[in-house]
Amino acid sequence: MIQLADRIHCTGCSACANSCMHQAIQMQPDDEGFLQPTINKDKCVECGLCIKRCPVLNPINREVSKQKAYALISYKYRTVSSSGGAFSVIAEYVLQQGGVVFGASMNNAQCVKHIAIEQEEKLSLLRGSKYVQSDIGNSYKEVKNYISAGRLVLFTGTPCQVAGLYAYLAGKRHEGQLITIDLVCHGIPSQGAFDAYLKKINRLYDRHIEDFRFRKLDSWSIVPTIKFAKSKWKVLNLWENAYIDAFFKGITFRESCFRCNYCNTQRIGTITIADFWGIGRHGKRFKKNVACGVSLVIDNQNIIPAIHSRLAQHAHLEIRDMEEAISEQTNLKAPTPRAAIRDKAVKMLMDPDIPLKDFAQNCGLQWKVTPKYLTIKIIKDLIYTFKLYNVYKLSLIHISEPTRRS
Repeated sequence: MIQLADRIHCTGCSACANSCMHQAIQMQPDDEGFLQPTINKDKCVECGLCIKRCPVLNPINREVSKQKAYALISYKYRTVSSSGGAFSVIAEYVLQQGGVVFGASMNNAQCVKHIAIEQEEKLSLLRGSKYVQSDIGNSYKEVKNYISAGRLVLFTGTPCQVAGLYAYLAGKRHEGQLITIDLVCHGIPSQGAFDAYLKKINRLYDRHIEDFRFRKLDSWSIVPTIKFAKSKWKVLNLWENAYIDAFFKGITFRESCFRCNYCNTQRIGTITIADFWGIGRHGKRFKKNVACGVSLVIDNQNIIPAIHSRLAQHAHLEIRDMEEAISEQTNLKAPTPRAAIRDKAVKMLMDPDIPLKDFAQNCGLQWKVTPKYLTIKIIKDLIYTFKLYNVYKLSLIHISEPTRRS
């Protein structure tokens, strides 16, 4: 009898499903909307390959002795990216070498899936944060096929998804042909929970959401917005924004996220990227404009020196101390702790009969206007209306900048 990782530890990476040569494993959503491997006993020959390729049961070796940190700001992509544009700069480099780029994309049905692109004009499909676990599908098989064909491949995903790819490839890193980018991940809610949330919003407005954005792309902030047919973008406030509030409280994550093996500096990918939170506050001054975001790029395998000149043509790339890089990166130190309310929160979010306002109120999320909420909202609205965000961000850096001797 085949025994894969249990529900508590399975990350849903899909390495087992991609590895099965008999198509005996399907990734199916559980009652919380998370994809879990389901084995068809009629097709399974119990060869055990799925067990060998599971990165939970057989952890992948990680070697980061040459690790260095960089701050990156893209000249071209910064105002159309969630942060400083690091992903787009590296992806553009790969595409210009005739390579293929894999990443998470949200389709018109607001489903997040991994896809491959081969043209720069399609990079927009992969940009932007998606606070949902993406469906890997057959991406690992496709990566292997491109590598076999001699193509350069960039694969971007959460650390557990990158680990799933390496596990599928039997631990081979295919240096020179495969570049992987793992994200500093807080944890992931399910597609099922996101679908349930969107249905609650649809019901609230009696209209169907045409598009959804998790973040602003032209500044360093989290401002979720929705768009209905023939309407302008609408900012979500109070209980309407309960999904994102729940995300940042970490109360709707997959069980494996709370015991994640990748919430440390022993990274699995070739490169690690994130928002460079706190840049300039914990070391030397950062003299560039930080208003539209700065990317943290951690080079885990010493690949940046070889491609530095190419990247520097399209971005400001500056080496920074690793201590500064991890100073405000909570999930480079430890996993998100499991909240006591986690099970209740997921169940309420998934329940179609529970309105968003009730979900927010019962889960300790922002659901009503308070003096504190109103004050913060007014200040934020003024900052964005009068384009003072840059002044605000720079002031934070200058106020907390360490005193220097002359």
